[in-house]
Amino acid sequence: MLSARGLQRLADALKARLAHDVAAEAASGRLILWLPAAFAAGILLYFGASTEPSLAASLVLVAVFAAAALAARARPVMFGIAAVLLATAAGFAAGGVRTAFIAHEMVVPPKTPVRLSGFIERVERRTTGDRILLRLDGDAVRGLASAPALVRLSLRKGWAPPVGSHVTQLAQLLSPSGPAMPGAHDFGRAPWFQGIGAIGYGLGRPKAAAPRDPPLSVRLAMALDRVRQSLSERIRASLSGVPAEVAVALVAGDRSGIPHAVEESMRVSGLSHILSISGLHMALVAGTLFALARGVLALVPGLALSWPIKSMAALIALAGSAFYLVLSGNDVPAQRSFVMTGLVLAGVLVGRPSLSLRSVGVAAVVVLALTPEAALDPGTQMSFAATLALVAAYERLQPLRAIPRPDGIAGAVVSWVAVLVAGTALTSLVAGLATAPYGIFHFQRVAPYGLLANLAAMPAVSFLVMPAGLAGVLLMPFGWDHLAWPVMGRGIEIMTAVSDWVGTLPGADIRAAFIGAGTLLWLSLALLALCLLRGVLTLVALVPLSLAALVAGAPLKPDLLIAPDAQTVAVRMPDGRLSVLGASGQKLVVEQWLTREGDRRTAGAKDLAAAFTCDPLGCTAPLPGGGTIAVSRRAEGLEADCLNARMVVTRDAPPRACPAEVLTPEKLARTGTLAFTLRDGALLAERSRSPSVSRPWMAPLPPDLAPERGTVDAGDPQTDATAP
Repeated sequence: MLSARGLQRLADALKARLAHDVAAEAASGRLILWLPAAFAAGILLYFGASTEPSLAASLVLVAVFAAAALAARARPVMFGIAAVLLATAAGFAAGGVRTAFIAHEMVVPPKTPVRLSGFIERVERRTTGDRILLRLDGDAVRGLASAPALVRLSLRKGWAPPVGSHVTQLAQLLSPSGPAMPGAHDFGRAPWFQGIGAIGYGLGRPKAAAPRDPPLSVRLAMALDRVRQSLSERIRASLSGVPAEVAVALVAGDRSGIPHAVEESMRVSGLSHILSISGLHMALVAGTLFALARGVLALVPGLALSWPIKSMAALIALAGSAFYLVLSGNDVPAQRSFVMTGLVLAGVLVGRPSLSLRSVGVAAVVVLALTPEAALDPGTQMSFAATLALVAAYERLQPLRAIPRPDGIAGAVVSWVAVLVAGTALTSLVAGLATAPYGIFHFQRVAPYGLLANLAAMPAVSFLVMPAGLAGVLLMPFGWDHLAWPVMGRGIEIMTAVSDWVGTLPGADIRAAFIGAGTLLWLSLALLALCLLRGVLTLVALVPLSLAALVAGAPLKPDLLIAPDAQTVAVRMPDGRLSVLGASGQKLVVEQWLTREGDRRTAGAKDLAAAFTCDPLGCTAPLPGGGTIAVSRRAEGLEADCLNARMVVTRDAPPRACPAEVLTPEKLARTGTLAFTLRDGALLAERSRSPSVSRPWMAPLPPDLAPERGTVDAGDPQTDATAP
């Protein structure tokens, strides 16, 4: 046992060490690393606002904090506080600027089909059907108060015309998809920031329209599509099946042909990151191009002796990386990777290393300043978390580079293999731990064998798949690309074999319990502290880790869910699972419900509606807490439903004397999906959309109808909806 004097000495030593580390952090300028985190926090605050913030007020706030930072530059503590507040305000303002720049109206979908005319700007040929992005001609559309610039439509498989086609299309427009349940991801936000003003599905095949000159955006899309199609055709001429589709995804950025079973296998094994163009792919492309260009330039004595061939190779690698970014679809993870790659290559140009935590911060600010909405994207969050953790880990391992390597060829080979295996293992472990909280929050999944899968698959990806893919692109203009694609295909076969094998191991697919946003916030702060602080200061991470553990209890699961279509309903059964009616018409929504539960069933499971008893007039199921819920299919059954059920969900007008509580599409359009939780014998309702929340990407609320007798008053976000 330590004496009081011993404890005092220990406390004094820790205090002195802490003061030393704080002074060292301040002197080294590492506190600036927290500014990108503050910038991202400002963006999250912007998107969390219930109404659209004033852009003018946001910009004034930026100016005020900028002036405060300038005034306090001689006082380190005050300057640091002002700088953090400035970065936060700048992130908040960046969200407002982006929204103002992209601003467009959301179309209120009519109940009847409309005839649209425009150019096909993008085509997605998926296994379940086609999807097109239609840029309208700008003419008035009968049935719409105003015509949007872009409309996204789903078509039957094989119906989509080529990019650049000028067509007319009869379509049924729909309201944008909101959250599948309270607190879930808002699927309507991303299309709005892409400029899409309406979504829907086509009724029949698109028909050719009178020829017109396409706008610039369509001409650029046509040129890029020709390159992609040419690459895809050359790949499919040499490969077939899964290797061909995965190769097309990695080279041309088109993942639509990859079978769902393969994507699921990659997710279970922890290899799904390989299918998304990110840092791995960009680094391999840039590194291979740099080494190849430098080697070729070194073969020319005049260039090698008179010109900076290293800088020239860096420029060639940068140009190739930019081409790959555009070719692969310009997704946010690819943008982040390109910025990081550009910073590294810029370091080569000026003769200093650039792969550091500062470069990660610069990449984050650049990407989020251009696309603030990406801060809410699961892929972006996981991408930056993995990159931050990896760079921090390798920075701390830099002293190991001073360890002398063995002499001789055998020693060099053994050393190289050891470094390769250890590096792959460390990369997989660090990235897996850093991204696990985000994977659990968004997808409720954990890949326990991710380290094993990456150790087995990454050599094939690094030495066969990506180099051969790059070689195929470079050889294509000369007609010799057919030599490279089989090599790439063989590497893909090895990768998918590893994925399938790992997926068969016991416990390979773990469905984790849902964690709340508060838990994710504290875990994110802990990750930042571990990565950005040094020495004893890293112990600060224990504070948010402890708070995360305190709030880590999973939120209460809803006992009843009702989708806005008034036909898709889920009821919790006595065994604790959800029984879902109407899953075939709302597959995405239902799978969100099941995923949040950690339920392995899909929307097509045969026993999914086991709790419901159905006849031609509708379906009924027992409600948690007593009584029944009736889902009406025909108006003539409503009178009996009103008499026998505690709650009625119907698309038809209910009888005015209905004693049951009634939910109709008109009511649900104002609330979004309703989630009911059983508390003290009553079902308390929580709505996915609050009447006090209104943002530009949300569909306009329909008029507030006066409640009819027997209907639920949806005006209160927390309503005792089914108390006897």
